Amino acid sequence: MARSSEPPPALVLAAQQLEDELRRCEEAVAEATKARLNTEKNITRAARALKAAAEHREQIGAKVNALLAAIKDAGARADAAASRMEARAADIRARMDRLHALQSSTGEIVAAVREAGESAKQAKTAAELVDRLGPVEQRIDQVLQEVRADEFDDVAHDLAALKEMVAAMRRKLQAP
Repeated sequence: MARSSEPPPALVLAAQQLEDELRRCEEAVAEATKARLNTEKNITRAARALKAAAEHREQIGAKVNALLAAIKDAGARADAAASRMEARAADIRARMDRLHALQSSTGEIVAAVREAGESAKQAKTAAELVDRLGPVEQRIDQVLQEVRADEFDDVAHDLAALKEMVAAMRRKLQAP
């Protein structure tokens, strides 16, 4: 697993620094505790270790404050991410609603094309059927324009194919 060259996030760094300071304090206390107090040298060594532990303890307060600030910043980042998520969810819902509306319009057009095909059996003349295709073609053009404006490429592709099918029907009906 490759290591990233990026520095650790502030929250991780603050927690690590607090942990390091706590560990140094505990080690200094352990050193003072294990020293036998039977000679001046050992007593002096234990006193120095306690002094070092006290200095580390003073630093712990600063490290705790740094960690709390990093936690507060992480909370703000989480809130900002949640706000962006909510905004994007609203965008997705709006686009999905628009897509469904356009798909519904496309479904209506498909039904109208099917109906025109069925009415071909009852039409007395080819011109009568061609006249029925006119409003369908207009509706296809209108919805196709909306779909392209909204950049729904897959629906635009389906409508373009439907438009070509209706145009082919028209050409076939108008052929001499």
